[in-house]
Amino acid sequence: TMLTWKRRRKQWYQRRVREHYYITNNLRSKTQFNNLIMLDRKPKGVLCDISGVLKNSVNGKDEAIAQSVKGFERLQQSGMPYILCTNESCYSTAEMARKLNRIGFQISADKIISPVSVVKQIIKENEHRPYVLVNEKVVGEFDQFDQSDPDVVVVGDAENDFTYETMNNAFRLLVGGKRKFYALGKSKYYYDSGKLKLEVGCFITGLEYASQVKAEVVGKPNKAFFTLAANRIGVPLADVVMIGDDVDSDVGGALNAGTQAILVKTGKYRPKDADHPTVNPTFIADNLHHAVDIILQTE
Repeated sequence: TMLTWKRRRKQWYQRRVREHYYITNNLRSKTQFNNLIMLDRKPKGVLCDISGVLKNSVNGKDEAIAQSVKGFERLQQSGMPYILCTNESCYSTAEMARKLNRIGFQISADKIISPVSVVKQIIKENEHRPYVLVNEKVVGEFDQFDQSDPDVVVVGDAENDFTYETMNNAFRLLVGGKRKFYALGKSKYYYDSGKLKLEVGCFITGLEYASQVKAEVVGKPNKAFFTLAANRIGVPLADVVMIGDDVDSDVGGALNAGTQAILVKTGKYRPKDADHPTVNPTFIADNLHHAVDIILQTE
């Protein structure tokens, strides 16, 4: 495809530039090289992940990542349109805003887009009757809908509510292909309390395999989710940049959607992500503050 060809051309060009700078400036690391380049073009808007970029969870409590509050304040002060684009499906956007405000950020719920808020809109517009397998903290978000005789299955990050029984219930509704399947994200894992934990994508894939029904992902890496987020801030998708710590869902999804993408070395980031076999980030930043610097400095 054209996107793949452009990406390969960029990779070839950056390798040549890297070799040149390594030789002429005696550079010894990819970090030093990355600090010498900017983005491909000046963004007009920013999509930013939450977990792993703004904050981490430590022993069950949220903590702001170093320099993230300062970086976020700088983004807000710049006047550049932005929205927090998250796959978190354990909380409502209102609760997410409250949690962020408690650790130093100044954010309102209307500046957050999540799979829960989007799937609720889909259910309402299509008058669906959902079977819901989600986290207990957001079960009440679906109380407004008739859930008798479900015609769609909605699965989010249910955490401890992913049991043999609940998974079987979802499977039995899906098998035969008569019901639509909505997945609230499809990430593989996330970083919490100093450990990596399985994410909803593992359970979605299992249900897809057993039922032979493909889920429609409401969240990253689905292009429609990035498009909806860009529309919320009134900026064409091609003119935004995504900031995230997940090389697949955040960065890979954004690049496939046609945007630029910055991978930050916080949260779930691992050194091997910088040399991903199929995803080539537009830029790799140390943290959110560094990413915002790069965005604002790019001409």
